[in-house]
Amino acid sequence: MSSILLKVYITPFAENGVKEAEKWSFDAAKAALSVVNATWSKANIAFVINDCAIDKPLDMKKSARNDDRSVLDVLSLRHNLDNLVHIYLVNPIANLIAGGSSYPDSDPEPASFVQWYGNVDSNGRAWAHELGHLMSLDHVDIDYADEKQAALRSNLMTKGLSMGRDLTDKQIAKVKASKLVKRFGG
Repeated sequence: MSSILLKVYITPFAENGVKEAEKWSFDAAKAALSVVNATWSKANIAFVINDCAIDKPLDMKKSARNDDRSVLDVLSLRHNLDNLVHIYLVNPIANLIAGGSSYPDSDPEPASFVQWYGNVDSNGRAWAHELGHLMSLDHVDIDYADEKQAALRSNLMTKGLSMGRDLTDKQIAKVKASKLVKRFGG
């Protein structure tokens, strides 16, 4: 089994210097990671928290937080690159329909943020989905009116607020061939 090392930052937001109460905790991160690992065990991949820290608050106006790429860019620029995957666990973001954001194919670096959903399953599913992007998986777009695509509704990479955790054989093969998995000996 391939083990991929994570550096987790619990990153609260602030606005105009006023810190918001953080939703994530070390225990919540560990619980969500158990959902992540249950999902990715199908691909024989495990994620391990190498380091977990409470990060300094990210002072960003609420109106600027709904651009997921900008949030990820700002978060990733706050820390030096190393050999770990950087995961930023942030409070819920109003008007952001995504569970988080990742650099596709880990380019320019393996970094993601995951927003808080309030329960272990939702938090873990969103985190597992974002890790899928780091390991080269794209979104699965489905036509909900097409009965032939009904099975895809439970796929991990389905867009939207799905709770799916399934992976196809083709997705597993793509993940195993990704530069991130290979970097960690997979």
